[in-house]
Amino acid sequence: MRLVLIAVLLLLGHGAMAEETLIECSPARAPGVTEQTGSRFMVRSSVARHLTDAAPTLKLDSARQTAMAVPTIEVTAFRPEGIASAAEWRATWFEAVLHPAGRPILAEALLRGTVRPPAAGDDRTPLVAEFPTLDGGWLPSRWDVYVLACVDKGHDGASGRENSREVRAFARQPLYVSSLKLSAATGIAAALGLYLLLALATLRTQRRQYAFARDRAQAEGRHLSPLAFALRPTTIMQDAFGHCSLARFQVLLFTLVLTGIYAYVLMRIGTLSNLSNSVLGLLGITLTGSVLGRVADGPVLETPNRVWLLGTGILDPTPRLPEWTDLIAGDGEIDVTRVQALAFTIFAAAALIIKGTGNLASFEIPDEINYLMGISQAVYVAGKALPRDAAKRLNDEVRAMREAERAALDADDAAHPSALRGFETARNAIGSVLFDVFGDRFDDRALRDMVPGQRRAPPIPAAP
Repeated sequence: MRLVLIAVLLLLGHGAMAEETLIECSPARAPGVTEQTGSRFMVRSSVARHLTDAAPTLKLDSARQTAMAVPTIEVTAFRPEGIASAAEWRATWFEAVLHPAGRPILAEALLRGTVRPPAAGDDRTPLVAEFPTLDGGWLPSRWDVYVLACVDKGHDGASGRENSREVRAFARQPLYVSSLKLSAATGIAAALGLYLLLALATLRTQRRQYAFARDRAQAEGRHLSPLAFALRPTTIMQDAFGHCSLARFQVLLFTLVLTGIYAYVLMRIGTLSNLSNSVLGLLGITLTGSVLGRVADGPVLETPNRVWLLGTGILDPTPRLPEWTDLIAGDGEIDVTRVQALAFTIFAAAALIIKGTGNLASFEIPDEINYLMGISQAVYVAGKALPRDAAKRLNDEVRAMREAERAALDADDAAHPSALRGFETARNAIGSVLFDVFGDRFDDRALRDMVPGQRRAPPIPAAP
């Protein structure tokens, strides 16, 4: 019974001590030190009495909240008149506490922050105070920020104890603290809103493609709504020929990410953030690659060959549906330069989301990443500009088949069997390369059943 009573008393004592959060002006010490003469600590009740009875004499530059997820306040402290020497000012340590604005100062309402650096430097010392215990709701709140400048009085040799760090001056600054939940929700809503506008605009320009996709879905027993079709990232990123573009993906991704970050920062601190040179360089690389890629990009097929394949029905003339594989594949092969550019694009976007929300002005991407992305973009654009082996081989074989068809039509009765065999040989040889380049759009049956001079009527377009 006695042991149980002792345990209860110890728990009650620990709970009472835990209610008094120690606020110190020195580096962290062992917990459990109570307020007493010569102590290096002050409990919250002492701080509340001091802030109520004394006058603020510490000069501060305007306090402002940062965009960090943890409530963080930046402020600059100036050496007060009460600390005359520069040496004593450099020995000064800082504490920061928050208290709800417009209320009497109560010990239980004080929130202690972590100040970096804890000690003063020059006569003008920038400080950063973090308040991880501040649990805000969905609305902004008004607080008073108190910054305490404390001076260590040294060691008392007679008592053998360290004298307290004396609060030589303190300052009070009113501050609105924004809501992390509301700021994050605003950033997400801004990015999603922009994406929705792009999807609706894409739907208006791709109505014929949607009709084809809807009919295909119905044939497979599925329902495809217009909004579901428009919200596909591949639908928004496609070019005029129905292919997803890596350059468009990069521009779209960074635009959405920066839109969300800017909306978050604006709601978090009330001002727009500057962009660091690193972010500007990243955007410049992607935009330049997009423009040069469109300039260098050329059709896989020469115009006469494309018209002939579509007119004979060998290629499906219906609209092409974009696919994710278009980002890394082209001309029937995987493009490793696109794979590299895609990988570094995703890494850079993830770094922007994780680190850039805190401070876009100081966000830095390693120069090596920008160099690699620049090299990848240069190789990607150069590959579009240079003749491609697969495209050249495809055009040569289609041209040979067209010539074989013309020879079979122009041949007389004696030469017709030989010309027809030449046409069949060219027809049988071209199938593999057409499948490699065009995939599902290639109609193998139409090729095998084709005879010289045969043409297929155009399909009836689906109603939008």
